[in-house]
Amino acid sequence: TRREVLDGYLRNRAIDLGAKPINGLVTEVQVPEGAAKYKIMYSDYSTKKSGKGEQSSLEVDMIIGADGANSRVAKAINAGEYAYAIAFQERIKLPKDKMEYYEELAEMYVGDDISPDFYGWVFPKYDHVGVGTGTVINKNAIKQYQTAIRDRAAERLAGGKLLKVE
Repeated sequence: TRREVLDGYLRNRAIDLGAKPINGLVTEVQVPEGAAKYKIMYSDYSTKKSGKGEQSSLEVDMIIGADGANSRVAKAINAGEYAYAIAFQERIKLPKDKMEYYEELAEMYVGDDISPDFYGWVFPKYDHVGVGTGTVINKNAIKQYQTAIRDRAAERLAGGKLLKVE
């Protein structure tokens, strides 16, 4: 999934249907008893007057926790324990001829060299590729697994320029 496209689409669709966008960071969620509303406390950055954000709150009937792997919403509603995975990804700008290979294609790699419990990937982004892997059970070896995915895809990544490590 091209997150930069999907996120924008979902945000714009919600706005078209009446949602009010807020540039903020959730700091706390108060879970209601019974049919009462949820109360969300957040730092509002929409005024852009300071780096801290203005403390605000709102009450809502429903919360959709789309805030990522370390979800504050999931923690606030006590969604339960889950194993944390660690992922490593490099964003690589490829030469045009190499990038054309990924116009309609994403690659997934499996094997113990890539990860004992996950997979490796080369996913096309807007103008570059994301190359990465992850694991739950052997987090200390994540850089070794990343080297393996880079080795496996080396021919198609040749001449690429590292943009960012995540």
